[in-house]
Amino acid sequence: MAVKLGTVAAIGFEDFPPAQWLGCFRELGCEVVQAYRRQDVPVSARQMADAIAAGGMPCDSLHGVYGEEFDPSAPDETARRLAVDRFKSEGELALELGGPLVMVHCATIRKDGISEQERAVRVAQLRKSIVELGAFGRGVGVRYAFENLPSYHAIGWDVAELAALLSETAAPSTGMCLDIGHAHMVGDAAAAVRQAAGQMIYVHLSDNSGEEDDHQMPTYGTVDVEAVARALHAERYSGTAMLEVFAPLDELKRMIDEGCGQRLARIIDLANGRE
Repeated sequence: MAVKLGTVAAIGFEDFPPAQWLGCFRELGCEVVQAYRRQDVPVSARQMADAIAAGGMPCDSLHGVYGEEFDPSAPDETARRLAVDRFKSEGELALELGGPLVMVHCATIRKDGISEQERAVRVAQLRKSIVELGAFGRGVGVRYAFENLPSYHAIGWDVAELAALLSETAAPSTGMCLDIGHAHMVGDAAAAVRQAAGQMIYVHLSDNSGEEDDHQMPTYGTVDVEAVARALHAERYSGTAMLEVFAPLDELKRMIDEGCGQRLARIIDLANGRE
């Protein structure tokens, strides 16, 4: 199986009309979508399915809910269990949409940092959540991909640490979603690919300046995208490289005119070993 290009399907946002917006991503070479719905207003499964259908590409995954109330590493056990229960429901939704894979943020934001004691508690709590979601996923046929995060999250930003935790836990139906933009904000993105090897089951591909998680199109920021692509090939990754890019429609059209599709095709060629 080869690496293929995908895109986020942003659903419930006025700025991203599905047919036109996803049509631009199709023109850029995308083949599949990851469903990502707005969280501050209700979005039904039917609305999500209709938006995906309008885009003309199949759904391969769902970006799970995230935020303070959906924290699988929450020190409070009741809060952790509530988050796990919600991610079980997310797994069922992913199956309904046709993409049996759910992205999970490992922790909530803590910009002031946490103590070493809290870190230890959170790692233990996340381990329990991985085990529980893995067991659920094996039973229903869905996988959970735990995503590395920017450093202002409580835990989950250290790619090597997250990969080691997933390896030690060895839970079925689990792995890592390697977010290239997030990895670039805390270190070297190509090195992160090597650190994630063996656990990487999905890739979020976006660019940035290294300072803000602004979801730029690859080759428009400071990520060495060609080095990342070569690392993906070296580690024998075969799956989706999903453009987590939230550019407005007019900007996407400008990128198409600028030859962005050809640059993205080269990235995918390099990821598949075609120099």
